[in-house]
Amino acid sequence: FPTRRSSDLVDTASGGGDRSGHSTYNAGLLKLNYRASGTLVFQGSYAFAKLLTNADSFSGSLGSEDTANRFLEKSVGAYDQTQTVKLSTVYELPFGAGKHWLSKGGFTNTMVGGWRLSGTQSYNTGFPIGITANATLPISNTANRPYITTDSWLASYSGSFDPAKDKFLDPTVFPAQPVGVLGNAPRENSKVRLFPSLNENMSLAKTFKLKERLRLDFRFEAFNIFNRVVFGGPVTSLQSSTFGVISSQANTSRNMQGGLKIYW
Repeated sequence: FPTRRSSDLVDTASGGGDRSGHSTYNAGLLKLNYRASGTLVFQGSYAFAKLLTNADSFSGSLGSEDTANRFLEKSVGAYDQTQTVKLSTVYELPFGAGKHWLSKGGFTNTMVGGWRLSGTQSYNTGFPIGITANATLPISNTANRPYITTDSWLASYSGSFDPAKDKFLDPTVFPAQPVGVLGNAPRENSKVRLFPSLNENMSLAKTFKLKERLRLDFRFEAFNIFNRVVFGGPVTSLQSSTFGVISSQANTSRNMQGGLKIYW
């Protein structure tokens, strides 16, 4: 008989070929495109969607309650976002040759003509949250979820959320956890979500034509121009002393940069 090498084996438990999962994605999508005489280009889209799956993680992963019962893993997807808005705009400023203002050529056109202002914006509802428990069982599972009596897990707070003093999840809504049973909490709770993602980027650019085949591109860019803060996820291990606490930021602070590029 031929010798079987380890490289000939298919490891379905470590992502090498598991095909037992199932996902469904449904969405309504609205798109808008607008062009105005070559000076303004606008594109926008809105999506209302839902992702259901038992396959965010394959059954041999650390996230499965019971590797032999895929049904227990079905919930909204970890990356489910109910609403998504994306906008993109490019506007050529009305200055310089051929434009409404300062249309004379020469040095004036070189300095004020041909500037382009552009921006992208994205707004998304938050991802769902799942909670884990420490009580694993000798049934080929490496994770468990808590037993729950309600799917309303959010803590109450007054005013704007302050991670220094407020908890995002309320530990008091969870009953005493039974021993030796699989929890009934969904893998991801569609009613409890992270903070929405809000982001705006802007850029100002111009092309300087130095000679017939020589040009200089200037660009100034600002990412997260309004310096929005989007909080990260809370601690989701029910037995943790910091359960429900948020101690991270999901996005980066405002970042600005400029650049020059020469084409010849």
